[in-house]
Amino acid sequence: MHYFFLSTALNPLKLGVFPGLAFQSLLALLEDNMDPKDFRKIDTIRTFIDLKNVKRLLQKRALDTRGNLTEEKLKEALQNKGELPSYLYEHLSRFDQIEDQVLHFSKVFVDFFCETTLNQSGFLPFYFSLERECRLLLVGLRSKKIGRDLAKELQYEGVDDPLVAHLLAQKDRPNFDFPPGYRDFGDQVKQAGENPMDQYKVFAHYLFNQVMERVQDHPFSVDHALGYFVLFIFVQDWDQLRVKQEEGGQLLDEIVEKLG
Repeated sequence: MHYFFLSTALNPLKLGVFPGLAFQSLLALLEDNMDPKDFRKIDTIRTFIDLKNVKRLLQKRALDTRGNLTEEKLKEALQNKGELPSYLYEHLSRFDQIEDQVLHFSKVFVDFFCETTLNQSGFLPFYFSLERECRLLLVGLRSKKIGRDLAKELQYEGVDDPLVAHLLAQKDRPNFDFPPGYRDFGDQVKQAGENPMDQYKVFAHYLFNQVMERVQDHPFSVDHALGYFVLFIFVQDWDQLRVKQEEGGQLLDEIVEKLG
C-alpha cells in the first residue's frame, strides 16, 4: 500500500529541531491513514517502550508515556499476566527478588529482538537489529573499559551470533576493536570520550542517520511511515535530554538508561 498523503503531511525531522507536532497527534495521524495491519507494526515499536517501562516500574522510575500501556494498564497487565509478551512473565517468575528481575532484565530484550526479527519483515527487523547491535557494541566497549566480565554481560545472547563472538573475543585484547561494518561508529564513539552525553549523541546520530538512509528513498511506503515514527522518538528524546541538561538533575541516569 502507498501512503501518498502521509508523505506530504509529515514535516522533515532533524535532531535538535523541535518536530512541531505532539506525539499523540502523530499517532492519531498515522492510525487514521495507515492500513490496520501496517499500523500494528507501530504497536510493536511501542511494545519495546512498554518493556523498558516494566524495567523502569521495577526500579521505581518515571515511565515513558509513549508506550501502548499507561502506568495503570501496565500494572494491570503485570498482575493479570496479559497484554504483554509471555516471555516477560516467564522472566519475572524466575526470580523472587525485584533486584534480580532488574539485574537480568536484558533477557527480556534479547527475547524481544529475537521474536521481532524472526516474525516481522521489512523495516522492523532492520531497525531492531540495528538497535540491538549498537547497544551490544556499547556494552562491549563499556565492559572493556571498566573491567566487567563481558561473558556475564552477554550471558543471554547466542554465542553463535557473529557479533557476540566478536565481542567475546575482545576479552584478552589490549584495546576494544569494533567489527567491520561498524568502524565508523566505533571511531565516533571513541572520539566522544568518557562523557555519557557525548556518547549518547553519537549513538542517537548514528541510529538516526541509518534509519533516515533506509527510508528516505521510499517516501510513500509503510517503511517510511514506520521510520518516521522511530525518528520522531529520537528527536523527542534528544530534546528531552537537552532540557534536562539545562535544568541539571539526574541527567547521567537518563543517558545511561538510553544507552543500556
